Amino acid sequence: MGFAENLRDELEYQGMQVKELAERTGISINTLNKYRPGSEVAPTIDNALKIARVLKVSLDYLATGSDAFDALTVPGAQSIIRKIRRLSAKDLDAVSAVVDSIYEKYV
Repeated sequence: MGFAENLRDELEYQGMQVKELAERTGISINTLNKYRPGSEVAPTIDNALKIARVLKVSLDYLATGSDAFDALTVPGAQSIIRKIRRLSAKDLDAVSAVVDSIYEKYV
């Protein structure tokens, strides 16, 4: 998938409307709508970075659907990240507590 599809999926996952993204990034709704699926317009690097920061995802994730750093350094990390992105806030808290506990034990 490309930027448009990844942006759409991330907005849906986070329950964020384009209007809110526009307000938080300072990018107009009209400009953001140009980055939607079916459009061939790619964002400028500045706009892509603003969007990634607000959504708290990597630019690589928005552009390609994967995070090259994680995928290269931790075997299986990409699969885990994909699954975690779909969890509820309550479940994310539980996963975070488990990871923190394991981290403290071994690091």
